[in-house]
Amino acid sequence: KPVKVKGVPNKHLHARATFLYQAATYLTLQTSDPSDKKKHDLGMETSATSSSSGETLGGHARSALALHLGAHLRAVSLKGQVRLSTEMKRTICKTCNTILLLGQTSTQTMENESKGGKKSCADVLVVECNFCGSKKRFPVGAARQQRKAKRQ
Repeated sequence: KPVKVKGVPNKHLHARATFLYQAATYLTLQTSDPSDKKKHDLGMETSATSSSSGETLGGHARSALALHLGAHLRAVSLKGQVRLSTEMKRTICKTCNTILLLGQTSTQTMENESKGGKKSCADVLVVECNFCGSKKRFPVGAARQQRKAKRQ
């Protein structure tokens, strides 16, 4: 018998999670559209358009639908035990489920808390959500330690 090639388990859940991520990213990009910002700067925005675009916090608009899709994405991945890629996980805020886009919904800074900032292996990338203020920290300079079973 020919050996069957096994695909990804729960392929439908992976497809659903990918769609939810893409839709949430698209809606986040649409709410932070520069044309809306120009209308706001010129004072042309009416109360109907401001309420339909979502909440405004710190000068940024965020779509309620994008937040709902982000929360749904997290729920689907947890309930179906689907592992999200690290790149996808790094772009979702853990507390408010906002899609973190550099310069629009998040800010990035580099920190080095070693003495005088001399150790390059102590560099840490800090991504701060502009809406809830939570911070995600990712080591940049150091190589990842091997798993215990592979160490000698």
